[in-house]
Amino acid sequence: MLSQRQRSKLLPYIYLLPCLILIAAILLYPVLVGIYTSLLDRDMYTMEGVFVGLRNFRRLADEPVFLLALGNTLWWTGTVVAGQYVLGLMLALLLNEDVRGRFVFRALILVPWVVPLAVAAVAWKWIYAEYYGILNHILRSLGIIRHNVAWLANHETAMWSVIAVGIWKGIPFVAIVLLAALQSIPREEYEAAMIDGAGNLQSFIHITLPNLRGISFIVIVLTTIWNFNQFDLTHILTRGGPGNATQLLSTYTYQLFFSAFQFSFAAAVAVVMLVVLMCLTVIYVRRII
Repeated sequence: MLSQRQRSKLLPYIYLLPCLILIAAILLYPVLVGIYTSLLDRDMYTMEGVFVGLRNFRRLADEPVFLLALGNTLWWTGTVVAGQYVLGLMLALLLNEDVRGRFVFRALILVPWVVPLAVAAVAWKWIYAEYYGILNHILRSLGIIRHNVAWLANHETAMWSVIAVGIWKGIPFVAIVLLAALQSIPREEYEAAMIDGAGNLQSFIHITLPNLRGISFIVIVLTTIWNFNQFDLTHILTRGGPGNATQLLSTYTYQLFFSAFQFSFAAAVAVVMLVVLMCLTVIYVRRII
């Protein structure tokens, strides 16, 4: 028999048990099935699989589209995260100033964040349209371009166009989080620096940045996880084209599974993504605990 103290310690875990079972059924089971599938050579007609071990993973090193998608994913993630952080920090610094109507501006910057990603992607697809898009119309009116540009169909502009939308979508989150951190910095530190003759740049380097170090690390890790796993935006805007110019690991996995019906190989790519995301998640959890 358990003692009263032991039962009291066990009770919270009993209450959590139904939730843990639900999480395991919804999240853990599909992950385990995906890992198991990556070790098979599954037939698309019978769905029967032959165990092949790590053959699908060895094949990744010789697959040019996978290597291209991996490079695109790393470039996309690094560029978008850097753009979101730098522009979000600049916006947070502006909104932290005591200006008239700043509460209205703080509300307006949330618009890109609250708009559903699919809706935002469709809207930007119209904006980027070659013949009827407003972007080409504005640039022609300003004399910046002479002919319409196929932003999403041009190999040189497609990735940058998608990156711009990704940065636009994530700036509000970064700005709001950093703004909250800025408001927690004691004003006395800036006043003391001003008395000592420090300018705005020196105060930013020696006071603002050190106080933002912890929250900045968390923001960067979170946005890295989200952008590395990004699918909706690129799929709706370009579907990985033109010529795999915007192909990410997420869109590549989708195409392998639903278009090429290479279930096991798609599962292997997904497992690679899972490993990377798990490493980032461990870093994040260790930081916040």
